[in-house]
Amino acid sequence: MSSLLSAISTGLSGIEAGQTAMQVIGQNLSNASTPGYHEQSPNYISTTSGGTVGTGVDIASIARYTDAPTETAILQANSQQNATSTQLGIAQQIQTILTAGGTSSSGTDGTNDSSGTNNSSIGTTLTSLFDQLTQLTSSPNSSAVASTVVSEASALAGQFNTAATGLAQLQSNLGGQISQTVSQVNSLASQIASLNTQISGVEGQGGQPNDLLDQRDQLINQLSQQVDVQTVSQPLGVVNVLSSGGPIVLGNIASTFQAAEDPNGNMAVTQVGSNNLPANFTGGTLGGQLQAFNQDIPTVSSQLDTLANTLSNQMNEIQATGLGTSGPLTSTQGTVSVADPTADLSTQNLPSPVQAGQLVISVTNTATGTRTNDTIAIDPTTQSLQDVAAAITSGTGGQVQASVNATTNTLQLTAQSGYSFDFAGRDTNPPSGSGVSNPDTAGILAGVGINGLFSGTGASNISVNPAVAANPGLLSVSQTGEAGDSTNIQKMAAIQNQALIGGQTLTAQFTNIATAVGTNVQQMTDQQTSQTGLLQNLNDQDQSVTGVDQNQELVNMLSAQQLIQATSQFMSAVNTTLNSLLDIITPGT
Repeated sequence: MSSLLSAISTGLSGIEAGQTAMQVIGQNLSNASTPGYHEQSPNYISTTSGGTVGTGVDIASIARYTDAPTETAILQANSQQNATSTQLGIAQQIQTILTAGGTSSSGTDGTNDSSGTNNSSIGTTLTSLFDQLTQLTSSPNSSAVASTVVSEASALAGQFNTAATGLAQLQSNLGGQISQTVSQVNSLASQIASLNTQISGVEGQGGQPNDLLDQRDQLINQLSQQVDVQTVSQPLGVVNVLSSGGPIVLGNIASTFQAAEDPNGNMAVTQVGSNNLPANFTGGTLGGQLQAFNQDIPTVSSQLDTLANTLSNQMNEIQATGLGTSGPLTSTQGTVSVADPTADLSTQNLPSPVQAGQLVISVTNTATGTRTNDTIAIDPTTQSLQDVAAAITSGTGGQVQASVNATTNTLQLTAQSGYSFDFAGRDTNPPSGSGVSNPDTAGILAGVGINGLFSGTGASNISVNPAVAANPGLLSVSQTGEAGDSTNIQKMAAIQNQALIGGQTLTAQFTNIATAVGTNVQQMTDQQTSQTGLLQNLNDQDQSVTGVDQNQELVNMLSAQQLIQATSQFMSAVNTTLNSLLDIITPGT
């Protein structure tokens, strides 16, 4: 009798095992399309009470399929692919900024307004400027060509401004995106730490937190898209999450990070607390964003600044020591403002360097035509802007009054009534035999922005000198002032072929900048394609192990059904036998 009762218990264990298997199969099938879900499978074991015959079947555990090596590779591939994609997107925007040119400004007649920017790139407009300068060498007295030169210079300056503004805006927007990414990292880290706590609690009580493990692995996968990560297993199912930027999750403790610009203008991510240790993330979206913010965009911005400043300095040095068709000046205003007009010029961070030398000012009596050359000694290590103003006034006998504008801290020069002045180094009148080949050996004119073609520093601030923009006749075409003399504008045109930056001409240098960005875009495009293919292969490989095979689950379902049906039939047979036995033992009852 007891054997038959044990047989019922054995059959019941089979039904219970089959029901549990059906629940697992149902869970697998319902989550076949759930991202991050790992297929589960019951592990059957035979049970015994220590006798010669077993007592049935039990499910010892619910296995969770994993492929640890492949999943580790996926985390690395996620980080690399997202870093590349992020940098590629930003590089493409930089490329657009460099090659798209400015925004077209159309007049009421449908033509482009030459006072605005146009749709050509900086390189194209730079070439056009030199073409117009070359044309002016053949027609130095043409006011129309001079106006076109000034217009092209204005368009070029506008394109520099537009590019610099675009890069600055791109970097500013990126700064906001970095803060958002850091917030996402903090949120994911907090959720992973919380799941660590839940998982260790379940495992500590002998449970199997498979669904919690899936949730945590999915969060770690998402985290690997933001930063580079690696996991280290700990007891009770806990994992620590580490990165090149430092520990992200240690057990149930999540690090918190913050992003802010440092004194050098770089975006720095630091770990809150622990003396705000720097977190140098190198992978994922955040790593790509930091690379672009701190290196890629500043590199191109610096190159544009160098190009704009070199163009401005070279043009201004020649423009300052020539004569326009409107003749000598009666007044002029510097375009470079100093921080302290009483401090030595060497301390004022002037856009064009000033050195010890001399400035020759030609002063002409407009009534008699008499012209003298007055030499002014310049030493930036001992002279302030006010000292230079005083030296000019004194050196010209007061015929040129120099002073510092109290509002703008710029140098201004005004000829005494009946006089005019220039810096072309022309021979005196009556002639003394020769002029001065280099009337500004100190570079003071370009340094303080006197009689230049361009004003401002860097690509964001370069512009055409307002005085020249208002009167193209001030464009210095001549060194002698004689009709048809184009010697000065020839010097300007010759700048086109001079190796001024790294052994390159100005136009070649811009081409190098744009080409380098384009090459970078192409390389990263190829790299992204390769990384995307690798990641897809890894995900496919992982799915082949951990993903739900619906066909196999249907087979498993039939097997579980057969288990339940067979054990049910067995229990029915045992029940019939037991009833027959009871009838024999207790007949007639």
